[in-house]
Amino acid sequence: MPFVISRVPLNPTERTVAPGGVIVTLRRLQPVVWVRLASWRPDEVPDLRAVAFPAVLDTGNNGTVLVAETIFRAVTGASPATLRGRHSAAVNGIVLRCYGFNLELLRLRRGSPVDHAAAQLQTDRGVFIIPAHLEHRFPRMPVGGVRCLTADRLTFSLNGDRETFSLWRPPGPPAAR
Repeated sequence: MPFVISRVPLNPTERTVAPGGVIVTLRRLQPVVWVRLASWRPDEVPDLRAVAFPAVLDTGNNGTVLVAETIFRAVTGASPATLRGRHSAAVNGIVLRCYGFNLELLRLRRGSPVDHAAAQLQTDRGVFIIPAHLEHRFPRMPVGGVRCLTADRLTFSLNGDRETFSLWRPPGPPAAR
């Protein structure tokens, strides 16, 4: 199996991190990946800072990616108001704007992200940014949903005994001769 990331430990204890200066709590036993935002096309958005931030892989979320505006501003240095939204959609009954970003999935070393990307993840519809005044109605932690995994043909596997998770892609079709 071609693993994208393999045997990443679930958080053994609750801990806090501060991507871009925003404090985020990583809960015990959550499957957390570290990502950076990357635009769909370089000419679509202004130069953004590329600060890594954690996101929970939530297979109970049918959407793509949700990021709070507070975290978005901290990790990119940009305001959603300055960006062109792609479309809107109802998430948990609230209409949110979606923006054209993909994710760079980062490799981990001893639980911390390294600068080397393991994969570029297509987000299908983009990234939904939760306006600051609505953040209290959503998880504070960025969330990667099933649509992001399926758009990239990724399989999520959880090993409860070892308290690890992996992401892998099925092998592609055989090369034509």
